[in-house]
This record gives sequence, C-alpha cells and structure tokens, in this order.
Amino acid sequence: MARARARRSRIAGAASAWLLALCATLPACRGPAETRNLVFIVVDTLRWDRLASYGYHRVTSPSLDALAEEGTRFERAYATAPWTMPSIASMITGRYPTGHGVLTAMTAMPQSAITLAEILYGRGFRTAGVVSNHLIMNRRGKGFTQGFEIYQGSESKGHDHMSTDGITNQAIHNLDMLATTGDRFFLFVHYFDPHFNYLPHPEVDFAPPRVGRLDGSHDIHQLRNLLKHLSQQEIDFLMDLYDEEIFFTDTGIARLLDHLRELDLYDETLIVMASDHGEEFREHGWIGHTRTLYQELVRVPFLISSPNQRNQARVVPEPVSLVSILPTVLELLGVEESGLAFHGPSLAGRVRGEPASGSGYVLAEVGFLPPGQPQGAKRAFKKALMGERYKLIRDEETDALELYDLQEDPGETDNLADARPELRDRLVRELDQQLSRARDGATAPDIRHLTDEEIETLRELGYVDP
Repeated sequence: MARARARRSRIAGAASAWLLALCATLPACRGPAETRNLVFIVVDTLRWDRLASYGYHRVTSPSLDALAEEGTRFERAYATAPWTMPSIASMITGRYPTGHGVLTAMTAMPQSAITLAEILYGRGFRTAGVVSNHLIMNRRGKGFTQGFEIYQGSESKGHDHMSTDGITNQAIHNLDMLATTGDRFFLFVHYFDPHFNYLPHPEVDFAPPRVGRLDGSHDIHQLRNLLKHLSQQEIDFLMDLYDEEIFFTDTGIARLLDHLRELDLYDETLIVMASDHGEEFREHGWIGHTRTLYQELVRVPFLISSPNQRNQARVVPEPVSLVSILPTVLELLGVEESGLAFHGPSLAGRVRGEPASGSGYVLAEVGFLPPGQPQGAKRAFKKALMGERYKLIRDEETDALELYDLQEDPGETDNLADARPELRDRLVRELDQQLSRARDGATAPDIRHLTDEEIETLRELGYVDP
C-alpha cells in the first residue's frame, strides 16, 4: 500500500511538472513579466494634437498609436519648457527648470545633477544613448551624457539633414550589443526630424508639391520673414509637411520596436515615449517654438507601455508633467532611489490602473535669452501653471498675467485675468508656491561662453535671429 501511494505520488509529481512546463509556454498561464529594461524615445517638436491616438483625423503615427493602444496614454501631458535643453533636462532629472538650472542657451546642466542614466548605471544597467540634436550632444558642461557608457551624436547634422534612418540604425546596433550582455539596459533614443525645417516626403503624400509661394525649400528664417503675408492655405501646407515629417519619423520608431521584438526583448522592456515640446503654426503670431507657453508648445504626447500592463489600454485624463518621468520609470523598473527629491509624483500607479490620488497643478517655464541678442524677438521669461481647467501665464519681466479657461477656450484667445480677479490671484499664489518648492535645493547652473560654432548652430536651429 505504501509503495502504491509513493508510486502515485511520483506520477502526480511528474504530471504536475509537465503541466507547469507546458503552461509556461502559454501566454494565459504566464505570471507577471519581469520589467528588466528601458527604451526611452523622445521625438523632438512633436505636437500632441497631430496623432490619431489623441484624436487627429490623419494617421501620422501608426506605430505610436499602436503603443498607445497597448499601454497608457496621458491625455494632458505637459513639457516643462518650450525648447529642448530645459525640457529634456527635466525628464532625466525629475526637476523643473528652476530646480535643475538649465534656463537659457548660456546655462548648462551642472555635473552635480543626478540623471536617470546615472541612477540606472549605478544599479547595474548598461546604458546607451543616440541623439540627433546639437543641444544635447556631448559638449563640455552639458551634463546630458552623464551615466551613459555610449552616447552617440553623429546624426546631429542640422535642420536640413534627415536623421531618422541613421538614428534608427544606431539604436538597433546598440540594442544588438546590449542584448549580448545579458544585463539589464537603458537605451535612450532621440528623433529630430519633425523639427523645422519642414522637409517634403513625397512618399508619404500628405502635402502637394507646392502651395502659393511655398514648395518646402524655405528655412525657418525665410518663413518668419514671410509670416505676416502667408495665407491660411500656405500655413496648412506647412502643417501638411510637418505631418509628413511625423510619419517619416514614425517609420523609424516602428523599425526600432520591431527589432526589439526580433531580439525577444519586447516582453521584458518598458517603453516610454514623449516629446520635448510642440510647435506653433501662427496660432499666436509665430512659427516655431521657444517664445511662449501656450498649449501648442507645452502640451505634448506621452505614452508608457509596461510589460505587466500591456493590452490593458488606459487613458489618464488629469494634467501631468514630464517631470514625473524619472520617478515613474524607477518605480516601474523596481529601482528604489530614496536619496533624491523629485518635483513630480510617480505615475506608476496610474499605469497599473490605480485611481488618481488627486489632480494638482503642473508648471512650465521659459527663460530664453538668445546669445548676443539681449533684446531679440525670441527673448522670453515666463512661467505657467496648468490645472484641470484653468491656466495662468505670468511674464516675469513685466508681471503681465494671462488667465485662460482651457475647457471653453482651448485656443487661449480670451484672457480672463481682469474678468476673474479672485481666480487669477488664487492661481498666482499657487504658482508662487510651486516655484518655491522647485527652488528648494535648486542646483546652481553652469554658465557657459558659447563658441561661434555653437551660436551658428543655434541660428540654424531657429533659436537665434539672423
């Protein structure tokens, strides 16, 4: 009898082991995936309202739309600044520009700043970055390279260069190298092409060859010289070219994500996508970015696809800031970092489907002073506070205030600052409190003397007037 029971036990154990092995091959039986790696994609100058996943009528970004369908889409995400350096500095430090110190073209992120790459590298991650914007290249005193074992900027060739294919090739090459190590990894990929100049992509076929005076050959300075005289049809043509640039960039992102799948790494990799800022097409009298804090510049797409929450599409409706990227990523990767203070809360709970703990206000800042042009057209020192419905903008030089009801006036054309004084004053107090918190423990910026080459690069990028 005892031998029979032992035999039955051995048979049951063998059957159980066989069933467990079989179950491990079936998606329905698998437990939670381990989130081992991070791929962080930043698309330069990408407006939120030009993606179908955010309600746009044209399919400009099928791979990003697919990412939104499988993960979490943040409906009202805000960049911390309307240009590249301070915005990306906020993403990788978890601090507003007031806190990390990157405000003007002559300030640089100090070496004392602690970046996402440094944190992950210190926890055993292999780190690599490929970028295509001069402003975050490996230049002295920039700080953006901190923590990266590999940081490539060879595709940063200016406004007339189509960099998407080169950036994707470099990213894929780095993925192949990272995959061979067996270690956890962080890959940062920065795409530039939606940035002006707006170059034609006839294979996409969103824009006609020519409208009025425009054929896709004008640089940003020529467009600004024509600004007051451009017809709405010509503005629409520029936006069609911009859509073509988005589609072209999206094809590179699709190729990168497909390669992640080919390496059998997709199911263990956290994918984060955001834009550093948007773009204005004369909504408030300008073409480009940097000068203002209106929605077309600071509201951006923000997507997270986490292995344990895939195919559970979620939309987070409340305002969030990209300053929350760092604490969110650390929590989703299971990396504890108790020694640093971040200016935004982790959004990992929202990615997991947990209810919002409360919706607060988020900040955006611009402190742009073009080198050599202290009174130039792009000079701007402003702060903005965005909430569920209302938005306040303050000019720090003149103290002029703008108050908008984003629900009734999404285009920000009706300034309510005089009509709603109690609301205005309450938001001013809230803005000052937020700024005070951001200044607490602020890092002193590095002040740099720009070389002639760097000033010329800024001019080509549209940051300095000719």
